This record gives sequence, C-alpha cells and structure tokens, in this order.
Amino acid sequence: MSHSGSLDLDRYTSLDKSRRPNSRSQARTLARSGDVLCDFCTTKKQKAEKSCLVCLASYCETHVQSHYNYPTLMKHKLVKATGQMREKLCAQHDKLLEAFCRTDETSVCVLCMMDEHKHHDIVPAGTERTEKQKQLSVTLHKSQQRIDQRVKKWQDLRQAVESLKHSAQTVLEENERIFTELLLSIERKYIEVKEMIRTHERTTVTQAETLLDRLEEEITLLKKKHNDLELLSHTDDHIHFLQSWQSLSGPSGYEDLNKIRVAPYYSFDATKRAISALKLQVEEVSKVEMSKISGAVKEVHITEENEERKSRRESVLREEPKIREEPRAREDFLRCVVQG
Repeated sequence: MSHSGSLDLDRYTSLDKSRRPNSRSQARTLARSGDVLCDFCTTKKQKAEKSCLVCLASYCETHVQSHYNYPTLMKHKLVKATGQMREKLCAQHDKLLEAFCRTDETSVCVLCMMDEHKHHDIVPAGTERTEKQKQLSVTLHKSQQRIDQRVKKWQDLRQAVESLKHSAQTVLEENERIFTELLLSIERKYIEVKEMIRTHERTTVTQAETLLDRLEEEITLLKKKHNDLELLSHTDDHIHFLQSWQSLSGPSGYEDLNKIRVAPYYSFDATKRAISALKLQVEEVSKVEMSKISGAVKEVHITEENEERKSRRESVLREEPKIREEPRAREDFLRCVVQG
C-alpha cells in the first residue's frame, strides 16, 4: 500500500514536472484576460482556486485535492489562486520569499538570511505586513482625502469654466450689440455729413449759377448798348442823338451785381481737414479704450496667479508706456456718436 502510494506520488510529480512549463505559460496568457486558470486541466480549463508556493502551480477544486490527500504535498503552502507565482521566488536563490529585511527594505528567502542579509534586521513577512498594513490605513486615509480635495477642486474648476464661458458669451453678445449700434451711428453720421455737404453744395452752386445767368444777361445787354453807343457816336442827327442818349445812358437794372465779390477760398478743403481730424480723434479714443478693454480681458483668470508670475506680469505692465488721458471733448464726441 505504501509502495503504491509512493508510486502514485512519483507519477503525480512526473506529471507535474512535465506539464508545469506549458501550464504556467497558459496561465500567464490567460491571466491577462481575467481569472487564474488551473495548470492541470487538460481539456476545458477550470478556474484555479489555490496556488502552491512550493510547486509554483495553480489548481482547480478537483486537482488541488492531491495536496490534501498526499502527506508530502500536505506540507506545501497553499494560498489563494494567483497568477504571479514567479514574483514569490528569490531571483538569486530560486527559493520562496518568506521574510522581510527591514535594513534593505526588501523580501528575502532563507538563503538570503544566511548570506548577505545575515546580520540585518529581519522579520517574518506576516509581521512586516501587519506593520505595513497600519501604514497602509493611514496612507489610504490620506489618499482618500487627496481624492476628495481633487474632486472638490475639479468641481470648482469645472464650475468656473462653465461660468467663464457663460460670461464670455454674454460679453460677446453685448459686444455685438454695442458695436452694431456704434457702426450704425457712425454710418448715420457719415450720411449726415454727406448730406450736409451735398445740400450746401447745391445751395451755393444754385446761388452762383443764378448770378452767372444775370451776369450773362448783363454782358449781353452791355454789348448791345456798347454797339448802340458806337453807332450813336457817328450819327449826324442831333435830335436822334439826344433821344437815344437818354435811353442808352440810363441804369441797366443790374447795378447790384457790382457788389459781388468772388471769395478767395471756395473749396471744401477745411471740411476735408475737419473730417480727417475727426478720424484721428476717433482712432486715438478707440486706441485708449481698446487698451482698457484689453487690460480688462487679461484680468479674467480661472486660476489664481502664483506670486512669481503675478510679480512678473505687474513688472511688464509697469514698463509699458502709459497712455495719456484724452481730452474731455473726445469723450463727449464718442458719447455723441453713440447716441446719434
């Protein structure tokens, strides 16, 4: 009976050794996709329930029974199924890592304890786990606090972003409305000035053309009178001369034209200069106001500036040339344009 049991154990061990490389490779392949699988299932792989730290293999509920039935295998250490068996072995001695070296902060095997870690502070892995578990509780608490803080900060930042977007949209709509009104107001002023020039041009030209017509009439009359006088100067008839002279020497009815004086300046150059001056004033006022708008836009921040960045920005602002204050008349002009 004992011989048979020994024979079965040898056969099991041989089977274990022959299958272990392929089985472990399969387990590692499947571990990436989820559950740890049994290393000894030959057909349909079953989920592993236990892993042996001595055999370095994982077993399903059926195949793990050998570790409960054979005395030799009963001495092996079984743990919950894991696909990371190689990590539990010492890379130098290929032995199970059973203790922890506090001196070097690393896991060690029994050979390590007798070799390079011989005089180090070594404790069982379970003891160190208990100590680290306490630290883990504190770390978890701090980690949760940090998560809560980050979530709160994320919520605040998200709310600030949405608020800023809403504020920006409101300002853009106001910008659209105000500049539309401003453009319409400027267009009205443009039409008003244009009509002003055209009206004055028509009035002045009409008056001048009326005078031109009268001057032409007088010139025609004067030429006729001149010819008549020329003929009269050669007549021998004294009575005819005297009678004709009386009518030819009388007033022509155009004496008021003597008062006409052509103005030395009869162009719209002064108007042109006034319009150009208006353009310059609008541009200068716009430059000042745009600078204020730009500064106001740049003052909008979601996150607060750190002291170094704030100091650098203020230094740059101090170095920028100050824009001189515009005369009150220009402010009045802009107000007039907007209200016009």
